[in-house]
Amino acid sequence: MSIVVRKAEQKDLLPIQRLVAKAGLRDEGIEQYINEFLVVEDDSENLIGTVGIEQYDGDGLLRSLVLDSPIWDAKLSLEFLQLTLKYAEEKDIETVYLCAKGTNALFHQLGFREVDLDDVPSAIQSSPHFKKNAKQDVKVWACGLGEE
Repeated sequence: MSIVVRKAEQKDLLPIQRLVAKAGLRDEGIEQYINEFLVVEDDSENLIGTVGIEQYDGDGLLRSLVLDSPIWDAKLSLEFLQLTLKYAEEKDIETVYLCAKGTNALFHQLGFREVDLDDVPSAIQSSPHFKKNAKQDVKVWACGLGEE
């Protein structure tokens, strides 16, 4: 089975919202950032994954990361996240932030480190998505891109 990763288009909005809602994540604001999403399709062109990157100057907020298919394994997840970070780097994003419950070894492997809320740029903190998700039980992670 092969997969295709591509930039989202307007026609993908409803399928992305459904996928995100099915995963129990917030789908508010996706329509505003639909052009900043990547989607993953299987052989039958079914949407099986997505991720968005809200860009604020040189910083980005990773959001709505959903991988929903029996074919997903650690290797595919890692490759998709690496591709996502490469996409962010091509958009001249220097640091990517994300909110996540708990710790994920995949994030560590990609270079993400837990950061204090005070260390998150104000533009990211002002994002409606960040405001709704940066709660007490959620950790904030950051990954510098293009660093050797």
